[in-house]
Amino acid sequence: MKNKLEKEINTKELNDVIGLSKKILKILYFVFIACLILASIIAIQKLNILNILLDFLSVISPFFIGFVLAWYLRPLVLKLSEKIHSKTVSAIIIFASFILIISLLLYIFVPTVYDEVNELVGLLPSWMESITKGITNFFVKFEENGLNLGDFPEKLLANITSFGMDIAKNLPNTIISFVVTLFSGIGTFGMGLIIGIYMLIDYDNIADHFKKLFPKKFTNDVHHLATRMSSEVRKCVNGTFLVALMVLICDSVGFALVGLNAPILFGLFCGITDLIPFIGPYIGGAVAVIVGLTQDPLIGIGTLIICVIVQIVENYILQPIVMSRASSIHPVIIIIALLVFGHFFGILGMVLATPILTILRVLLEFTNEKLKIIE
Repeated sequence: MKNKLEKEINTKELNDVIGLSKKILKILYFVFIACLILASIIAIQKLNILNILLDFLSVISPFFIGFVLAWYLRPLVLKLSEKIHSKTVSAIIIFASFILIISLLLYIFVPTVYDEVNELVGLLPSWMESITKGITNFFVKFEENGLNLGDFPEKLLANITSFGMDIAKNLPNTIISFVVTLFSGIGTFGMGLIIGIYMLIDYDNIADHFKKLFPKKFTNDVHHLATRMSSEVRKCVNGTFLVALMVLICDSVGFALVGLNAPILFGLFCGITDLIPFIGPYIGGAVAVIVGLTQDPLIGIGTLIICVIVQIVENYILQPIVMSRASSIHPVIIIIALLVFGHFFGILGMVLATPILTILRVLLEFTNEKLKIIE
């Protein structure tokens, strides 16, 4: 009886040890993956691999644009083909609709944004004067209270004036450079559209050729992994674009109501910066508020209120509804990734952080399913 009881106790202790070992193994596995990712990021940054990759993408940019468009529009083609039973006709209809929507948006936004940019350029001297006057009054109050700041106010005002003069001086060259880049980009995007329609029509054949690059015994696994990665990244991209679009609309309307100059331009800027998770909205909002304060204190306060309201709606309504379906990654992990990617790769790294994390999550889940590393 005594031996039997000792055997039961030993079995229980053994199970506890096994359970603890599994937890330690799980922690070590995640630590190893984190270290491996960090080492890879450092290697990419030190070896300048990202710049090499970007240079390569700039050379093949029409093909890259075409591939991204075909990949992004593929689900719509599949849904439409279920009704009209022709993937070719579905691809042509979807692509024509896409081009029509882009053309309408350009027709609506480009003239408005152009007019607002001209308006801002005309207001630049008055803004500089307002900023200079506000800073001067601020330092005068310090001196009236007996605080001697030396030549710091003069140096600060000189730097601000120099900054404004540099902007005015370099503005013509900047505009010319922007126009040249714009037309070059339009040509590249046009070639990308042509390549994209061919890729979209022949998507299945391209996918089959890609699968033939792998041994036959891995074909099904490669197809399954590629499908999962594509689906998860598409969810992430759709969610991010939808939230950014809502921010653009809400900010533009709000800025117009409070009387901010160039409301659509600043709403567009806020929508673009919103593509950067967590900190992007504050970057766009800060610029709009600063411009509003230089225009009028009440307009600046109103702009701040609009930014806060839109941010609250985004954080507590849009993000939970939209992004909860787009990504199952913990926010803390996303913030850490933003800090790491932003440190090594700047703004581009912050924009790509969430899609890259999504791809890594799918890869780790797929690897664990095959190798049973963690149960």
